Amino acid sequence: MLHISRDDCVNTETATRKEWIDANGLGGYASSTVINCHTRKYHGLLVAALKQPKGRFVLLSKLETSVLANDREFLLSSNKYPGVYHPTGHQFADGFDQGLYPSTTYRIGDALIRKSFLMVHGKNTVLVCFELLEGKVKPALRLRPLLPYRDIHKLTRENMFLRPKSYPEKNGRKIQPYESMPPLYMGTNRASEFFPGPKWVYNVEYLMERARGFDYQEDLFCPGMFETTLEKGKPVIFAASVEPLGNLERLRKKEIARREAEFEACKDRSKSVQWLKYFSGQFLIRNASGFASVIAGYHWFGEWGRDTMISLPGLTFHAGRREFGEEVLAAYAGLARDGLLPNYLDQNSDHLAYNSVDASLWFFWAVQEYLKARGSKKFVMDKVYPALRDIVAAHLDGRVPLCGLDQDGLLFAGNEHTQLTWMDAQAYGRPVTPRHGAAVEINALWYNALRFFLELAESEDDVLAGRALEAADRLQAHFVPRFWNDRDNCLSDVVNEHGQDRRIRPNQIFALSLPHSMLDTARMRAVIGVVQAHLLTPYGLRTLSPRDPDYSPYYKGDADARDSAYHQGMVWPWLAGHFGQALLRQAEDRAGAKAFLRKYFKPILRGFPEDFCISAVPELYTGNPPHEPKGAVAQAWSMAEAVRLNKLLKEK
Repeated sequence: MLHISRDDCVNTETATRKEWIDANGLGGYASSTVINCHTRKYHGLLVAALKQPKGRFVLLSKLETSVLANDREFLLSSNKYPGVYHPTGHQFADGFDQGLYPSTTYRIGDALIRKSFLMVHGKNTVLVCFELLEGKVKPALRLRPLLPYRDIHKLTRENMFLRPKSYPEKNGRKIQPYESMPPLYMGTNRASEFFPGPKWVYNVEYLMERARGFDYQEDLFCPGMFETTLEKGKPVIFAASVEPLGNLERLRKKEIARREAEFEACKDRSKSVQWLKYFSGQFLIRNASGFASVIAGYHWFGEWGRDTMISLPGLTFHAGRREFGEEVLAAYAGLARDGLLPNYLDQNSDHLAYNSVDASLWFFWAVQEYLKARGSKKFVMDKVYPALRDIVAAHLDGRVPLCGLDQDGLLFAGNEHTQLTWMDAQAYGRPVTPRHGAAVEINALWYNALRFFLELAESEDDVLAGRALEAADRLQAHFVPRFWNDRDNCLSDVVNEHGQDRRIRPNQIFALSLPHSMLDTARMRAVIGVVQAHLLTPYGLRTLSPRDPDYSPYYKGDADARDSAYHQGMVWPWLAGHFGQALLRQAEDRAGAKAFLRKYFKPILRGFPEDFCISAVPELYTGNPPHEPKGAVAQAWSMAEAVRLNKLLKEK
């Protein structure tokens, strides 16, 4: 699907900006740069989502690789240490390929060696395969595993608590560095010899962490070295797993066959869209509780209710994964409480955080998209409708924490100390974008939820339906008078006790894009014109107009500095889907509008960044050209909305 040339691989400056990720459907993954030189503490070859202890942990960081031929040892690894790269294995790199799985090739004389990485779906197991593609030699292959054994957000230093001894297993070894952690099983498919040699490797550096203002040096533990022979036509598969190892060749063939079938199921007239659909599946997981869910982004995001509902249509219903999407809808329906869905499912505990006012409202939209994609009405009524009904009732009864309806039917939420919408960043101990009061997208979502509930309401819910109809009509009557910004001819972002917040933000676009809108065509076109003039970029919508004095186009520095810019000018790709839908809704020339969207959003509709994750759409881009990718390298709703917008552009 994608090839990185030798020239890009041997240049550490370019190579370390290109990352890959391979997920296992549990929340775990393998990830590094194209030359396998880690730049993040989140990089690792086996990052496992564990049940006990609960959470994600980097178990196997690196597999230091070398080949021995004609009494010379060639080191194929690359690491960053203070002031130096060592070894410099990237000098042997012949290229990198990303298809169904990532692989790097190395050329040493007439020998061409391919190293590929494969996470096994549904298992905390990684397979690293070495193949001699060209050459007459039969070099010795040496593999030295480096273990951090720590939470993904932390770093390891040499310590007296680690237990260095490893034990024989069939064609491999087992080690349990810490009593509270599971053992790690390591071995090869071909006969290999293990040479114990426990030692620490000191001060490995992660340059992206340094740039992000975090600690960036780590010590890694090496239990010893595996050695075997690499022959043409006889691949060597190294495995690391939290489970005892079985037949590695059979396991690898089965996983490749599974990926081939999934890729075929994502079939599309456009091969690039087919790859987009295929890679979007990496966010779909079963967590430690067996719960069907969505990882909001890699590497550091967990499961977020809001992100799940926004992402679900593109990741599942519009990408050929309907059954999994149904399972997610049913699972989250069971978590509804007091009119809310959990905003956050803590991966390190069983804690559910109900601190989002919009997750439950996006739930309605996800169900609408499911039905739009020819979903089952019976499934909705049996599994989802009771939760939808309860959410509506809780809002109308005033039982939703920190939420309430005013006399005009507007939905108010939060206070100056809370961040309950998707613009939830805090920096220096306070909200960056205070949006308490009646936020424009919250009210657009609430209106859409009411109208959709009325479409579904059963006869026994006539009383509730009557109240919902009255609430919807009242909100529709007062929405424009309360939100319309006459100065800029668009919608205000928030209405509260201070009046209108007239900052030009993208949240007004949802008043057009959602299935039920309160705007007439003239006002829709006015909003589109303002959003297009102030916020539109080829990578999505800016979160604040550049003319605003608080506009911040750069994303750099420590956590507070980055969070200060997060929703103050950064471009978010997921907003492109709703902008596209809004543009098509009011367009006189739909064919022309589609042509414009295909061409303008091509960087996110048909491709991935040259730098950053080479198989994903990132979390955000900087506000000013050249719009550099930033934040999480792979974001669920960015990928999902690219898939959904591609489908919208094919509809008649």
